[in-house]
Amino acid sequence: MCRQVVGNKKGYMTIDKEYGGLEHYLSWLIFERGGSGNGIVFVKDKRIIKFKKDINLSVEEIAEDLRKIDYDYALFHTRLATVGSVCRSNVHHFVFSPQFAFAMNGSENCSDFDQTDKRPDMTDAELIGRKLFESKESPKIFLDKHTKGGAYTGLCEGRPFVYTHNKDIMMLLKKDDAFLFSSDFPWQYFGKNIYSFTYDGVTYWEEGMDLPTSIRETFDANKLINGQYNSDRLQDAIKANPEYKKLLQRVLYQFDKEVDTAETIYALDRGIKQEDIDRSNTSVKTLFRI
Repeated sequence: MCRQVVGNKKGYMTIDKEYGGLEHYLSWLIFERGGSGNGIVFVKDKRIIKFKKDINLSVEEIAEDLRKIDYDYALFHTRLATVGSVCRSNVHHFVFSPQFAFAMNGSENCSDFDQTDKRPDMTDAELIGRKLFESKESPKIFLDKHTKGGAYTGLCEGRPFVYTHNKDIMMLLKKDDAFLFSSDFPWQYFGKNIYSFTYDGVTYWEEGMDLPTSIRETFDANKLINGQYNSDRLQDAIKANPEYKKLLQRVLYQFDKEVDTAETIYALDRGIKQEDIDRSNTSVKTLFRI
């Protein structure tokens, strides 16, 4: 599993100025489900103007580029290795032309594709991206035919795109003409122009299309912590995002205790080791979303 982001410059600058800074946001994505390499693609006038990827590409370097470069869109990906070894060639994005790049979150068995020319240790993402590039089809048509799960982002004919199956949700920051698709956001952002998609079918967007309309604003986690939601509102939140149900139950059950206690339990439920929590120099609730 990985984390990925597609947005315009105003979207990234909104994160930088209003949501705690790009370094914090990118570090959180890497901490959550990344760490096997980072990649960033900058697009201007439908062409890639700068592209970096490496297993040790730092958030500081990426954030500095996001601030300084003049671009229309930027695509970020952090890899958590599943298929293929941890090496630079397997870090996303996979760039096949000045107008085409590809990345994904999830895994596919790729049984639809002829794999005779697949190089040793090639990731499923690289193979799918190459086949999409060679097909000359739109990402929507190609991914509808050949994939059953996962979330995909990239650049096709110079236009950024986002494609997600119903179980692989992307979220959206939308404020005026600033926008940012992301695999996830820290819980502190919720209720502040952050939206989640519905779970019905495939969500697809590319440049030139309206942003998704089947979205619901995420509930404000701070109001939850402060007890400002009644039971009906919490039930609505659970229906909008079933993944919240487990944590909501724990937080509500422990309202008479420190909120960090519930968040620590949630962190442990997700497989984060207690020593990692203790070793961090910040509150647990700055690392994990509700």
